[in-house]
Amino acid sequence: MSNQATQADTGFRDHRVEFVREVEPGVTPDDPDWELFSDTLETALEWDADAQIEAQRGLGDYRVQNHFTGAEDHSVSIEYHLQRFFVDSDGDPLDPAGDAILRDDDGGVKNTHTIVDRAEFDDAHTYVVARGCHPNLSDLSGDPGTALPMVVSLEYEAKTVRMFRADQPTGETLTVRSTSDEDTSQTLTLESQGAYATEDVSLEGTTEVVTTEEFSSLDAFELDESTEGDVVIEDEDGDELVRLRGADSYGDAEGDLGVPALGDGSHADAIESGYERFLDDHIEQDGGQLAAEVRSASFSVDNNYEKEPVMGTSQQAIHIGEQDVEFSATVAGNFAHHENLVDHLTGAEFDLVWMMDGGEVHFKNAVLEDPGDVGPEAGEVISTMDNSFEPKRIEVDAN
Repeated sequence: MSNQATQADTGFRDHRVEFVREVEPGVTPDDPDWELFSDTLETALEWDADAQIEAQRGLGDYRVQNHFTGAEDHSVSIEYHLQRFFVDSDGDPLDPAGDAILRDDDGGVKNTHTIVDRAEFDDAHTYVVARGCHPNLSDLSGDPGTALPMVVSLEYEAKTVRMFRADQPTGETLTVRSTSDEDTSQTLTLESQGAYATEDVSLEGTTEVVTTEEFSSLDAFELDESTEGDVVIEDEDGDELVRLRGADSYGDAEGDLGVPALGDGSHADAIESGYERFLDDHIEQDGGQLAAEVRSASFSVDNNYEKEPVMGTSQQAIHIGEQDVEFSATVAGNFAHHENLVDHLTGAEFDLVWMMDGGEVHFKNAVLEDPGDVGPEAGEVISTMDNSFEPKRIEVDAN
């Protein structure tokens, strides 16, 4: 008998990862027009969750009496090949990383995101649904030693994330029911792939409700509000296809809302544009060349979110903090070490400009925070320096 998985989750399984900008953090817009991060992903949506489970022990108990879940802590991340510039010609966010860079008039991030990662295997689909995703640009790196496009690493603090598995129907009506008699005011929207078949089902507690539509696939199932019991979707044979867990399953916290319905919206089309490559770029310092040789460069934008548990919900409040921008470059050149040390010790400020194919990234009033260690070693042909700069602000302009 073998205990080897017949086809474990692998990097060869196809994933469709889409995002949509939210008007209200944590609320997926109606009729969403989904977008791709890129035509080429480095990773699927990676999810880290902590239910902050605590064990209960009473006086005189050495064994655990109960376990309780607390405020949920969710973060997700994704890496992809940069294909669009951060902003469009009007200065509005274009690539999703633009929402991590820009702030609105009140100091908040421009947009939060809902993200859905879909994957297919045999007759089942899996979904990771992340809502209220607050973005940080954890890294954008360029290396002239590779011909490949630059890779963006985005990290999000999310209000809620859920995973679902849906076995697929085969052209039949579906049955919907709750495990609680209290669930009689909610509506469940069912959609096939592309929303070719769609139906709104009003829950009737534990009473089974049969759809009038026949479904040959099941790509979205969304509740308008959470339920007390679990909502179960079954095929004509009574086999469970998917389950949305209610508040009872989460210790009276919010139940699942499911996978957002497409409605009159649209799934993402391929971007089909060129990729941003570091080999074509140029970096200037106060209008001149940053260094005789630039071996690599990167920058990050950290919005320093703070999470706080609040009464009446398992979702934590996410507050945006100060913005920390860091630009780093590995450089080489005659007298570069001397010049770097002078700039560092005098606290000199200067403007750095990273010129990309799609536009320019300006690091305004930057200081050389760390000039790196330099000291040629015997036999070393070229001595390089790892410089870290801290600007006062970041600006992005599309070509």
